[in-house]
Amino acid sequence: LAEVFDEGDLTSLAMEYLDYIEVDKEARKQRDKQYEEGLRRTGLGKDAPGGATFDGASKVVHPVMAEACVDFAASSAKEILPCDGLVKANIKGVADRGQEETAARKVDFLNWQLTEQVKEYRDEMEQLLTQLPLGGSQYMKWRYDEEQMRPTCEWIPIDNVILPYAATNFYTAQRVTEQQDITGDEYRRRIDAGIYRDIEVFTTSNAPLDDQTQSSKANAKIEGKTEPSENIDELRRVYEITCYLRLEEDPLTDGRRAPYILTIDETSGKVLALRRNW
Repeated sequence: LAEVFDEGDLTSLAMEYLDYIEVDKEARKQRDKQYEEGLRRTGLGKDAPGGATFDGASKVVHPVMAEACVDFAASSAKEILPCDGLVKANIKGVADRGQEETAARKVDFLNWQLTEQVKEYRDEMEQLLTQLPLGGSQYMKWRYDEEQMRPTCEWIPIDNVILPYAATNFYTAQRVTEQQDITGDEYRRRIDAGIYRDIEVFTTSNAPLDDQTQSSKANAKIEGKTEPSENIDELRRVYEITCYLRLEEDPLTDGRRAPYILTIDETSGKVLALRRNW
């Protein structure tokens, strides 16, 4: 829809939702702080809070937090990452032989996808399970990859999913924002695939890391990553917002409330995509 809507209307929509995002980020700041403290208390980043401060004091950190996370991930993996696949058949009502054979083929195919075709599934799920006790919630995002011609998945940390203050849970929230830091190559690939509009948006020499959450910085310290001196990969931040809008310009709704997916480039403030989500 972004290709047919008036540019002025799109700009107003982008500005409105960028303001919402800033307010939503502020409302969840304490959660980010708690998540960061949990990561630091594992001692893996060598900057655990607390302890004595006098000269010669030991900085040894008890491994109970890290051990609890690993134990949780290991016990969960036994249930949801079995070697023969996660999927099982469940036929409602009385099934004949044909239905059972169809169900068996579907089970075999889906388990093949999870264990062999989608090679990143296990790695992404293991990262999610390790972080889950510290963040309280984590997300796994699935999509179809046109380039690889198969489904693909990605772990989305909880600090990259922004909910409004009034939301009681993910599923009933009026808007859900996913913060994505993507490379210039990925940005152009999405334009080529028709996911984003082909519009002129400028890049900055600085990567969008100054506005990182505290928990992201703590995770980077654990992984041994430091901010690059130059943005050679052309990293840019986009917001993908699943929301309910009232759009007079949409002929199918005539101004009635309906679900949409709105994507905004943070640096330029331009709408990259607007799609009906029904």
